[in-house]
Amino acid sequence: MLSPTTALLQHGPMGPHGGATGMGMAPGGWWLLLVAFIIGAVAVGALLYVQLQGEATAEPDSLETLKQQYASGEIDETELETRADRLLQHES
Repeated sequence: MLSPTTALLQHGPMGPHGGATGMGMAPGGWWLLLVAFIIGAVAVGALLYVQLQGEATAEPDSLETLKQQYASGEIDETELETRADRLLQHES
C-alpha cells in the first residue's frame, strides 16, 4: 500500500484515474452534463427573448391611444375627458 504522499506524487491530486470517474460517471460524462447545461441555457434565453419581443410589440391600451390622439391634436380636451370617462366606466 502506498502512503498518501507517495500516491499524491505518483497519481496527482485526482487519484490514479484522473478524477473523471470520481462521482460515479463514466469517462467523458462531464461533457454530457456540460452540453445539457448549455442547451438549457440557450432554451431559457430564447424563451425570454420571445417573451420580451411579444411585450414590446403589444398594442397600446385604449387610454394610451386617447392620450396620443390628444397629443397629436386629433381630439380636443373635452373629447379626451369624455372618452376617458367612458373607458374607465366600461373597465370597472
